[in-house]
Amino acid sequence: MAGRGDKRVSMEPLIYVLSCLVREKYYGPLDRLARVEDSDEFYVTMAMEAVYDALRYFGTLKDCARPEGLEEAVRAFAALVKRRPAVAKEVAFKALAKAVGGERQVVKGQASAAK
Repeated sequence: MAGRGDKRVSMEPLIYVLSCLVREKYYGPLDRLARVEDSDEFYVTMAMEAVYDALRYFGTLKDCARPEGLEEAVRAFAALVKRRPAVAKEVAFKALAKAVGGERQVVKGQASAAK
């Protein structure tokens, strides 16, 4: 069926999960995803273990809601990282940018409220 492949599934739910971890100052999974170099079994395994650790830690967080489509995003990520390992770095960078951008907005909002 056209459009059902992992190319069409958004990575946004996974990026959200990782950005929540960054806001909690838990960088381990993100750092491992950023180190994925090629489709060698070692790197693919490292990427999947990083996602496992991220999901496990995310499950303990109270302030981050579970995003819709997370299971599909994880399945798509697993399939895609085997073919295109650079997706692991892309997801890591987007998650970091989302977390840092969110923190800046909060700080900016606090500064505005102080005036």
